[in-house]
Amino acid sequence: MNNDFLFEGSLYGKVLNKIGFGGQTMKIQVARVLFFLAICWVPLVVLTLLEHSFWTGSAKNSFITNFDTQARFLISMPILILAERIISPKLALTLNQFISSGIVPKEEVSSFRKIIETKTAFLRSVKTDLVLLLICYVQVIIVIFWERDYTSMLSWQTHTVDGATRLNMAGIWNAAISRPLMVFLFYRWLLRIIVWSLILRKISSLNLDLFAIHPDQVGGLGFLGYSIRNFSPIAFAISATVAGNMADFINSGGTHLANLRMPTGGYLIFIVVLFTLPLMSFSAKLMDTREKNILEIYNYANGMYRELRKKLSKGYENVNADDLRQQDFSTIADMNDSVKGALSMKFFPFTIRDLIPLLVSAAIPFLFVAMMEVPLSEILKKLLSLVA
Repeated sequence: MNNDFLFEGSLYGKVLNKIGFGGQTMKIQVARVLFFLAICWVPLVVLTLLEHSFWTGSAKNSFITNFDTQARFLISMPILILAERIISPKLALTLNQFISSGIVPKEEVSSFRKIIETKTAFLRSVKTDLVLLLICYVQVIIVIFWERDYTSMLSWQTHTVDGATRLNMAGIWNAAISRPLMVFLFYRWLLRIIVWSLILRKISSLNLDLFAIHPDQVGGLGFLGYSIRNFSPIAFAISATVAGNMADFINSGGTHLANLRMPTGGYLIFIVVLFTLPLMSFSAKLMDTREKNILEIYNYANGMYRELRKKLSKGYENVNADDLRQQDFSTIADMNDSVKGALSMKFFPFTIRDLIPLLVSAAIPFLFVAMMEVPLSEILKKLLSLVA
């Protein structure tokens, strides 16, 4: 299961293997990052230097001060590439936990493995990558068409010919190579998340061995909540690009920080939903487990109390020192805890604590956007006041 969430076998993976950047060692991953920088970012530096738009004397229309571009290629892109080696094995480990913990019984193991094989085959399809590339180019064309209304954001990519604004060489390279490749890397991760969601949804339909009295209060699925933090690097990468775009709007004078509060809050909610929605597939199964187990536990508890009542029916004169050494009361206390545990069972296999690493990672880039209008000391004071 270790390679189920890698790009091996896809068009992307085959191209990387052919040019010598296949594999998952750290050395290969770093080399892959440098390769993508060499074809996406470095040409833009060279071309903007030749066209005198690398630094125009104004932070509003220079390439080097275009926050969206720098965040996209220098922060988000390396993370999206390096995350393959970090996150994919963890996703495989999470899936293995279903079997090693016994949650997937032996008679369901073959169905479990078939689900993973079927769903991840889509990731390794050459056709999938071709369709994604087409979508990426269509999106880039639409975005550039939209950006033409914000001349300061597009200025380092354009020049005027016979009174008409057209893309210069840097703009052409960005539209034809740099931007589509960056969007492609993002969509490959988005596709992973979708496939991950589909896998968990199908697993939730299997005959799973869940226990209402499990100490994690989610039938033994608590490890799924822990898996949310695995996606923190991806949340940070997405946020870096979104925050860079917001910073450009502030830098160009097109908006102010106060106007971005609602979009930022909405975005953070979207990030939480994106990475927790796959786990919610198990809610129906957890509800069903609680309902069935509660009845079983009640029946057992009634029998225990029936037998205990027989022993407690002694009169005052019949109680002796041996009664003090009975384990019945300890057993009953443990049973009471089990019943309380079953009654407090949750229907979502994650907690607020599981979301903290994800939210922190997603929120950090926006602190730098806030610093464009609010001093860091003021931001820290507000954060500390919320904690206090």
